[in-house]
Amino acid sequence: MADDYQDKTEQPTPKRRGEARDKGRVARSKDLSAGLVLLTGLGSLMVFGPSLAEKVMAMLRFHLEHIRPGVVNPNEMSALFMNFGLTLFSMLAPIFVSISAVAIMATFAQVGPLFTTSTITPDFSKIQLLQGLQRFFSLNTYVQLAQSIAKVLIIGAVAYFSVKQELPALFPLMDQEVGQVVLKLTSTTFRVATRIVLALLALGALDYFYQRYQFEKNLKMTKQEVKDEMRQSDGDPKVKARIRSLMKQMATKSMIAAVPTADVVVTNPTHYAVALKYDSANMTAPLVVAKGRGFIALKIIAIAQETGVPRVEKRELAQALYRLAEVGKSIPTSLYRAVAEVLAYIYRLRGATVGGAR
Repeated sequence: MADDYQDKTEQPTPKRRGEARDKGRVARSKDLSAGLVLLTGLGSLMVFGPSLAEKVMAMLRFHLEHIRPGVVNPNEMSALFMNFGLTLFSMLAPIFVSISAVAIMATFAQVGPLFTTSTITPDFSKIQLLQGLQRFFSLNTYVQLAQSIAKVLIIGAVAYFSVKQELPALFPLMDQEVGQVVLKLTSTTFRVATRIVLALLALGALDYFYQRYQFEKNLKMTKQEVKDEMRQSDGDPKVKARIRSLMKQMATKSMIAAVPTADVVVTNPTHYAVALKYDSANMTAPLVVAKGRGFIALKIIAIAQETGVPRVEKRELAQALYRLAEVGKSIPTSLYRAVAEVLAYIYRLRGATVGGAR
């Protein structure tokens, strides 16, 4: 496992993070959520506790006063307890709502919006005895065990010293009335519980940062994994090269097929060849229908000879047209004059005027 982590030196890609999130793998601390929920529960009891106790006592007093001996039957007792339970639930509802809201917000703050069924979907491929034993005796298992023991020791120490600090104030209660004893025990319990919850909250915050660190560490990738992902995302370079080659072949065939429609082929003399077409009625400037060098240039010249397209040898013009002009587009304005002279020459040979139709 150590070697695997040493090989994983690259930061996780967005695709890797998205796949982990879809599977429910996120950085989250259960201790932090539990601490926030317990703290909310304590705060709610401190806020609503006194009024809640008064309402419960008043409700008990009311029901007990209306019970007449010898008159109450089982049906009335059942209705009485049902009414008592519904009333008590309505009183506790604000506490339940606040705790539930904090539990949801604590999880949302850590992982954001996430809904997935991957974590609860059965995966029988994971049921393997050998891998289970390896995970049981892995370093991660020992780290989690050490963390759990440390949490228990820290929480236990906080609870012990908190109770020890409060004990001297509890001994005089033996001479106090029941009401005073209850109030004192309640306040003491709240103080001790608050210290324990704050300790749990601090441990939860540390655990959250550790979970994020461990999560990022587990998501790291090897250089080969990054290359494989890029290949999958962008496509295999060999396949892409093959596609480009096929597209180039198709474009070349289409370009060669357009040579017979040209008015003239400008050459240099065999290294470069550019086929031009001009229709003064429909075009504002001569159009490049084909161009090439080397073998493609020879192919253009051969087709021009076969189809009777005139060929003019202009070395510098042929090179300039090949560099600056694009197939299917008009020639650059800087070459208008030179091309016009070539077309004029061709038209004179045909007995036509400059710019006239063939």
